[in-house]
Amino acid sequence: MERVIVFIDNSNIFKGFRKYDIKADYEKLKNVITRDRELHGIFLYEGVVYPMSPEKKKWYKELSNRSGYVIKASFDKIASNGIIEKKVDIKIAIDIISLAYENAYDTAVLVSGDGDFVPVVKKVKELDKKIEVWAFRYSLANALKEQENIHYLDDILSKIEMY
Repeated sequence: MERVIVFIDNSNIFKGFRKYDIKADYEKLKNVITRDRELHGIFLYEGVVYPMSPEKKKWYKELSNRSGYVIKASFDKIASNGIIEKKVDIKIAIDIISLAYENAYDTAVLVSGDGDFVPVVKKVKELDKKIEVWAFRYSLANALKEQENIHYLDDILSKIEMY
């Protein structure tokens, strides 16, 4: 059975959920993405503001306990120019590539439309692993559109909406 690990850039997709005015059920999201494959891990990456709100802490705990998500939150750092640095992309890239070297998956599932991941996608393929990209149409970087195995979150919104 195909082994998958899912890597979610939550800041990237959360904007899309807000744009389409839906509250996503992350358990449903996990199930739609995984389908009939063997899930070997699901990681959610996010830059958070310190101190973390009680609501955010509660949500992370529920995701972790109920759905098996591994939360990889990092506290945002505000640079001298006022820009918030999250360094989330770097963490995702390191995990995807190191887990490929460790043969931890057959397919990496990247949930982000960020063009910074193009070198990661290429490296994963060089390591004879498959990679899928899940993103919103409006936010999928042109450089990523050239990859095969693109899936659009827009097409599954009705399946992952929280009621």
